[in-house]
Amino acid sequence: MTGNRGCIVSSIRRVGPRTTYPADPGSIVSACATLAKPGGWLFFSTLNRSPKSFLFAIVGAEYLLRLLPRGTHEYARFIRPSELARWCREAGLELSGTRGMEYNPLTGRYWLSDNTSVNYLFGCRKP
Repeated sequence: MTGNRGCIVSSIRRVGPRTTYPADPGSIVSACATLAKPGGWLFFSTLNRSPKSFLFAIVGAEYLLRLLPRGTHEYARFIRPSELARWCREAGLELSGTRGMEYNPLTGRYWLSDNTSVNYLFGCRKP
């Protein structure tokens, strides 16, 4: 991919009938860092491996509300913010911000918050 470097690189898990999880998420972070130009931004979005995310993303979204097909998520592959932060540091990235994403199934409203216990975003810069 020589010459195909970007000012903004975004990596968001693919969700379909089953979510596709990389075997080595740290290698994905490293590959994204390689694609970014110096000073470029990188954004990562994932689910936190927490009891609340199990309850909301799997039990709630898949089984109770049926917003997603059963089996869409694999809890063991969810990523704690500390793990993603470590992979970002190892890839030479500087973490600029973390935001949680929340959803109200009754209103269909999404919003950003400080709560990273279920869904969250990382914004990083490549020095």
